[in-house]
Amino acid sequence: YGFQIHKALVTELVPNAEVVQSMNESNKQKRLRDAAIMAAEGEKIRVVKAAEAAADAAQLQGEGIARQRGAIIDGLRDSITHGTQEALSTEKISELLLITQYFETLRDIAANSKASTVFLPHSAGAVSDVASQIRNGIMQAGAPGQNRM
Repeated sequence: YGFQIHKALVTELVPNAEVVQSMNESNKQKRLRDAAIMAAEGEKIRVVKAAEAAADAAQLQGEGIARQRGAIIDGLRDSITHGTQEALSTEKISELLLITQYFETLRDIAANSKASTVFLPHSAGAVSDVASQIRNGIMQAGAPGQNRM
């Protein structure tokens, strides 16, 4: 005697208000975490791409400077030995290149420096002295027993 229920169709569940608020807060925090992760990954990609672009620019600039200096060396060699059978030694070519770089440095300091005064020894003897100082510094740095940075 009584009823026997075999199936029941549930059409709407209404959980407690605190449960609904808790579930909404949980979903909100998950979405905020996902958004923070995506923003961090985007920033990481931006920083990596900027670093790669800076490295590529530095490499291209270095290659351009190397080609420029090669052309300067060839031009100096040709202009000095033009019409003679004399060949310049590597040491003389290096000294000419150092002097050229010295004058480029002076030009760059004058063009880009924010300093109001820069004191540099500047005479024909000073250029030779600068070349010998640079050459001696390179030789000392390459000497055995020197600590490298």
